[in-house]
Amino acid sequence: MKLTSYTNYSLRILMVAAMRDGELVTIQEVAEAFGVSKAHLVKCVHQLGVWGYLDNVRGRNGGFRLAVPAHKITVGEVVRKTEDCLSLVECFDARTNTCPMIGLCLMGEAFKEACAAFLAVLDKLTIAEATHNRDALLGVLHLKNHLPVRAKA
Repeated sequence: MKLTSYTNYSLRILMVAAMRDGELVTIQEVAEAFGVSKAHLVKCVHQLGVWGYLDNVRGRNGGFRLAVPAHKITVGEVVRKTEDCLSLVECFDARTNTCPMIGLCLMGEAFKEACAAFLAVLDKLTIAEATHNRDALLGVLHLKNHLPVRAKA
């Protein structure tokens, strides 16, 4: 299984927004931090805003920030939203299946169970947990946090 770049970039965008703790982040900053095209990120930022994860602010001094607390966003829910199809094998989709062994082969059930286990693990990880080492991550990405670091509770 390989997740799409769309999912990868969406998760990175949410992580950067979480690390910036309410401060507006620009698509340009993220593009430079990860060495990817702004065009690839625009669609992600827009859709994350439509889904309610980001507060997107237009204009010259605009950008985006989390609209939902990072501890309430799980990686699993984002993966489910950003991946068009989590069908690991064609027999997952009865409309497009061409395998004559459907219903007789045990592999389809094993793949369904494996996919469910994969998502269950991702459901346990929040964006906040994924960014617990915020200062180190911001440093590696050469991103600044202009807000004071909050003491952990």
